[in-house]
Amino acid sequence: MDFNLAGIYFEYPLMNAAGTCKLLEGSDGVRELARSASAAVMVGSITLEPREDNSGESYWASELFSLNLRSLANPGSDFYLKYLPEMVKITHGSDKPLLVSAAGFNPSEYAILSQLALEAGADLVEENLSCPNIWQESRQERIACFDLQLVGEILFCLEKELGKEAKVAVKISPFSDPFALNELAKVIGASKIVKAVTAVNTFPNAFSFDEKGKPRISSGGGLAGMGGAALKPISLGQVRQLREVLPERIQVMGAGGISTGQDVLDYLRAGAIAVQMATSILKRKGVNVFSRILTELTAVY
Repeated sequence: MDFNLAGIYFEYPLMNAAGTCKLLEGSDGVRELARSASAAVMVGSITLEPREDNSGESYWASELFSLNLRSLANPGSDFYLKYLPEMVKITHGSDKPLLVSAAGFNPSEYAILSQLALEAGADLVEENLSCPNIWQESRQERIACFDLQLVGEILFCLEKELGKEAKVAVKISPFSDPFALNELAKVIGASKIVKAVTAVNTFPNAFSFDEKGKPRISSGGGLAGMGGAALKPISLGQVRQLREVLPERIQVMGAGGISTGQDVLDYLRAGAIAVQMATSILKRKGVNVFSRILTELTAVY
């Protein structure tokens, strides 16, 4: 069961998604994931400056869905400049590729972070164009993938600084308007540097009350990105549409609501080359979930 993503070979089509591994050690560290049954290790998202998590309750999950307002918390580029080479060594030592999710706040920042990751030995950089959880005081920042001009500028800057052969993917938000999704696909398809699109990040600005009538997420007015099982049909639809409208040379990765082997198979049937998982890892507070899902996938594949 070998899978090829941009010339990178995976033993299985299942890995962790960005947001679940940002450090070297610990339950959310590279070493732990490298030992797991994940086919690859995704680190990040990383940013130039260190970022703290949003204050208060920023994550909640049930069997139906999860809410996430974690806001790109990470130790910043100086940390990764120092430790990414060791992360690569550990992951490659387990015969797995290492991918890095980069989140800039302008085109040049994406290029700087991507160059840092690739020079440290990362096998691919996934540009996070889709984080819905960035707030400045009481104002929510624009999600990059909904600004086609900005997406074009980011991809142009990446190609100029890294060269069109660099192994780069982009991660996008769910699009409810098929016309808008097609327009984004045209911008992405016009870039020679993009090798894959990950669909999708969390659904922006979901909301839920707890049993006492209080918001489950305490920051951002209770609004947060939604993941988990409820996102799966939406994400499958995005994967299916993207596979139809993107150039064949650009592969598609799926993310959203993966907790069983059947879920993985559904994404492969929809046109994904591989899938990424976050809620199932965070909810169960560990990476043992990979083994169970891969056992199930082997039985149905």
